[in-house]
Amino acid sequence: MLLPQGTGIRDFIEHYFVEDAMPDEPVVNESVRVVYYEMEGSKLGSPHVTRKMLAFDVYVKEPALYNAFSDRLKRRDKLIVQRIKELLTGQTHVCHLRFQYEDDYHLGTKTIGYRRYHAVFSYVTTW
Repeated sequence: MLLPQGTGIRDFIEHYFVEDAMPDEPVVNESVRVVYYEMEGSKLGSPHVTRKMLAFDVYVKEPALYNAFSDRLKRRDKLIVQRIKELLTGQTHVCHLRFQYEDDYHLGTKTIGYRRYHAVFSYVTTW
């Protein structure tokens, strides 16, 4: 993901993994940034069972888009989304939630010089 050597988990979260549904300044100082947020889904039969959505927006600077591997056709943003997909759906439960992959696709961005790739996952909660 273009993380500098020795990046700790706190630095990773502070600089690269941001929780914000409408970021004002998502990427201007990093080559890669992942923005994530929850969206309210729909009620499933009972008013106490809700299907929620977890969305990820991966922003990558255009010069870093195709240099993740020697195969220059693989896009860094899609590789990051693929890894997130593996982490969330590769196990039965993650943090007591069962995630289901919904979709991923390109989205436009107003941040000049960046590309944005969007992925959506769902999970069910009760209360």
